[in-house]
Amino acid sequence: MPRSLLISMVALAAFGLAAIVSVGEAQATSCSKFGKVRSQNSNTPVTVTFVNKSGEYRSVMWIDFKGQPVSYANLDPGQNYTIKTYVTHLWMFTDGPGNCIEMFMPSKGVPKFNLTAKSTGAGGD
Repeated sequence: MPRSLLISMVALAAFGLAAIVSVGEAQATSCSKFGKVRSQNSNTPVTVTFVNKSGEYRSVMWIDFKGQPVSYANLDPGQNYTIKTYVTHLWMFTDGPGNCIEMFMPSKGVPKFNLTAKSTGAGGD
C-alpha cells in the first residue's frame, strides 16, 4: 500500500470517518459526522475533480478549520469542478435546501470524486 494512501486512511480514521478508496476514484462518507469534524493541516497538496453524477443540483462546500462550511461552487447535474486542495481537508456536498448529502476527504492519487448520492429531502442524510 502506498505510504500516502496509508497516511490518508489514518487521517480518516482519526476523524472517525469511514471511506472506501479505489484506484483513481473515492467513495463518499456519511454526513453523520458533520459538525464534529473539520479540515486539518495544509501539508499535502492534491488536485481533485468533483463530478456531479447525482442527477440533482449540488453545492460544493469546504469544511474549514473551525468546522464551518464555506461555499466554493454550485454544480448542476453533469457538471464538474476541479480544485487544488489538501489531504486532510474535508469537503461536503449539499442539495438545494442545504442538506448534507455526501462528505469527502481527498487522498493522494485519487484525482476524482463522483457525487452520486441522492437527496432524501429529509433534512440531512
